[in-house]
Amino acid sequence: MAIIGLQMYTLRKHMNDKEEVFESLKKVAAIGYQQVQISVPAFMTVEELKAMLDEVGLKADSAMCYVMKVNESQEEFDKVIHQAEVLGTKTIRLDGMPKDMAQTPNGFKGYAAILDRLGRRFHEAGYTMYYHFHAFEWINFGPDSRGIDILLNETNPEYVGFQPDVFWLTSAGTEASVSLRKFEGRAKYMHVKDYAVKARTGKLEDIPNAFASVGYGNLNWPGIIKTANEIGIEQFVVEQDQCDGDEFEAITESYNNLRKFGV
Repeated sequence: MAIIGLQMYTLRKHMNDKEEVFESLKKVAAIGYQQVQISVPAFMTVEELKAMLDEVGLKADSAMCYVMKVNESQEEFDKVIHQAEVLGTKTIRLDGMPKDMAQTPNGFKGYAAILDRLGRRFHEAGYTMYYHFHAFEWINFGPDSRGIDILLNETNPEYVGFQPDVFWLTSAGTEASVSLRKFEGRAKYMHVKDYAVKARTGKLEDIPNAFASVGYGNLNWPGIIKTANEIGIEQFVVEQDQCDGDEFEAITESYNNLRKFGV
């Protein structure tokens, strides 16, 4: 079976101090999750976080890197390497690209160049870097000139990987089980949550959508999982940006349904 992880941003309301972080991690492990994507809270050291993960039997699947800050500072670059070493991971995950660079093709090209340089530095240090995109990168500037295509085509696959998210692939107007194939060979994990439609409240044209637990929306999970397996996805990472009800119930639903669907 594939590894199922959790992006701890989902539980951010339950991580306000060290005690809450520890209790949340214990609950995550009890559900059955094996790994987490977690940034080091400001009130903790990476060493303290690693000790908690070890105690509850979880692993960190990556270390967090804020691209523009790290790109401009050797100290910040070294800090990311230190966190990765302590957490015991060879994977670096990135934040999103700056809004002002996401307006034009040249902005995307400039950001791709930054990713390529930074990815090479991490590669030379023995790490692999993954960019987590959302929907805005799928902006279409003309034939064969979408933002995501620029990022893919103008970065070295050896240096820059991608972390797809099936909700955002759908939000961008694509069929996730198809568009996932663009990332074959460049992705080892992806974010999973469902894409649900809420009851109509306003104009006919206003279609309210929502983040939902896996299996509680309208995504093509058999197709998504089939494609993910075929392109080499090794880890399915639950991330529910917003939950209408209890967050722990939501992540339990997603975990159980992923297993039910054959992950």
